[in-house]
Amino acid sequence: MINDTNQKVLVIADIHGNREALQAIVDSEGDFDIVLFLGDSVSPGPQPTETLELLRSLSGIQIYGNHDLEMLDASLTQNWPPPWRAFNDWVRTQLSHEDLEFLRDLNEYGDYRVGNADVHLCHGYVPGRVRHLIPHSPDDDFNAIAQYTKASTVFFGHSHVQFRRRVGNREFINPGSVGQNRCGKVLACYGVIEENQFEHRQVSYDPSPWISALHRVQPLDEYPEFRAWFEDSLLSGFGIGKTDPWTRLARDGYC
Repeated sequence: MINDTNQKVLVIADIHGNREALQAIVDSEGDFDIVLFLGDSVSPGPQPTETLELLRSLSGIQIYGNHDLEMLDASLTQNWPPPWRAFNDWVRTQLSHEDLEFLRDLNEYGDYRVGNADVHLCHGYVPGRVRHLIPHSPDDDFNAIAQYTKASTVFFGHSHVQFRRRVGNREFINPGSVGQNRCGKVLACYGVIEENQFEHRQVSYDPSPWISALHRVQPLDEYPEFRAWFEDSLLSGFGIGKTDPWTRLARDGYC
């Protein structure tokens, strides 16, 4: 996978404005060399500027996700339900010029040289074709996110499920979500490549600063039920609600 055995690579995705979770990973893996970031940095989350400050300090290859694009183009969320639209609009108001430039400069999906190996990095979302890749998705869905690459390893995010799956001669790896677990655990999920081997890892973190930040998002004062639901989603580990397939994946032991 990565032939430079002296290099330690941190693989992260889907932070969603949860600085506490990202900081816990950085503290746990403090001696890494580079970061592969697979998109979705700040939205929807209550710590956008704090998250980007930390993310900008991490050197490596960082690509955009669908929520990063939404931060740059408000029209992409104009038809969302009012609480979600209010939350996303608030996140945009918090971003500085430097923050916005960082989001604009995030890399596109594609093949990248990491160490002495070529890997394909993407967010894992193909509009109109693939919504969420989960462990039991059809082979064709996996191939859809890698149709333009010859790389034997594909790193992706978006579905917030920590797993790896081989399809044909290619391995697909999702490191899980840093900031918004969906499988019933309050953990920051990620991966590490060392000595040419990839390993999934998780670390616990204190969610209370995230909750305090959520209660300071003034536009959500108009939507107290939404705010309570959003808080419960983080504390329960079901980031977008206790629904299938996330409850089924939780029962099967996924993170």
